[in-house]
Amino acid sequence: MSAQNELRQAIELMQDGQAAPAVDLLNRLVECAALDGKGRAAAYVWLAESREDNAFKIRCLERALELDPDNGQIRQGLQQLLAARAQPGQLPAMGAERRPAALDEAPPVIGIVGGLNGPASGVFVDDRGLIATTSYAVGSVERVTVTLDAKRHVTGEVVRRFPLHDLALIDAPLRTGRAPAAAPASMIAENTAFIALGYGGARLRGALAQLNSRRARHWLRTTIPPVQMPDAGGNPLYDDNGQVLGLLTRNVDNAGNALALKMSQALALTAQWRRDRRLMPDARCCLACGSLTRARLFGGCHCETCGAAQQRDSDFPRQADKLAALYGEDGGPSCPHCGTRVGAYEDRCLRCGRSVARGAVARN
Repeated sequence: MSAQNELRQAIELMQDGQAAPAVDLLNRLVECAALDGKGRAAAYVWLAESREDNAFKIRCLERALELDPDNGQIRQGLQQLLAARAQPGQLPAMGAERRPAALDEAPPVIGIVGGLNGPASGVFVDDRGLIATTSYAVGSVERVTVTLDAKRHVTGEVVRRFPLHDLALIDAPLRTGRAPAAAPASMIAENTAFIALGYGGARLRGALAQLNSRRARHWLRTTIPPVQMPDAGGNPLYDDNGQVLGLLTRNVDNAGNALALKMSQALALTAQWRRDRRLMPDARCCLACGSLTRARLFGGCHCETCGAAQQRDSDFPRQADKLAALYGEDGGPSCPHCGTRVGAYEDRCLRCGRSVARGAVARN
């Protein structure tokens, strides 16, 4: 594999939340002679994203700027980090200081702690305690700490993730008197100015740019590089009317600027989750793929969507007919332990969860 392809692979791993293998690749690529200065600089920029330590980020961006001295985005990101270090706890705003009056009436920005990729921000998507943040921030955890302010900390349950849209939904025992005012997708225009708010008071100014791709249906392109973001994402983008345009993520466009999921799309996915939950009230979120799984209800051991192992619930007995329909039994080899033909995942029967050694299966 060429060095350029390895760099592309490392970036994709980072965007998928697989930091450990990405860092292994990036540490090698920053010293790789097969990459030119711009390529090695890009490796340093993504290496900076692997840790929350601002001092580490600064060192990475300084090295990146040495390799690519004409890169204005790297220079701007480094200046932001240096300014933030000079004023701990406060991310400097971009451009003139002004706060639309409509923001004073907006629902609060929520703090999300305990996800796999560091602290994040979130926003209420209804008035009953349902919160949206990024799937990247949450990762494969079941519960997180939700923070409204210094005195209010509660446990929130991750009830659904949509990795393709980098969205996670968290249910918390909180109530707000108002739901967010989402800007209609058809009314969002290029060059619209916004303020991205983060939990704790962080504010970033930016504008929307044109996104020429199929992703434009669900995503907004911003002028904010991820290195300027105060956390792992989920920051609501407010326009001057106090409407939420989208949720900032660490996904990037071809120029390296952050993409935001349209708020209208986040609300549509929330509505989809509510419909699914009504049809499957006892289903649970699979920690691996984020989909709703019913396998445990029928005594199954693996998610019917991705095959990942699930925690067994002794309250639900095995129901052979329901599992057969759920997994889609075929005419393949049967399990030598329970005799079913639901198949195996990582050499374990999807029905009973016991080891099925390769070559040791029986046929009826």
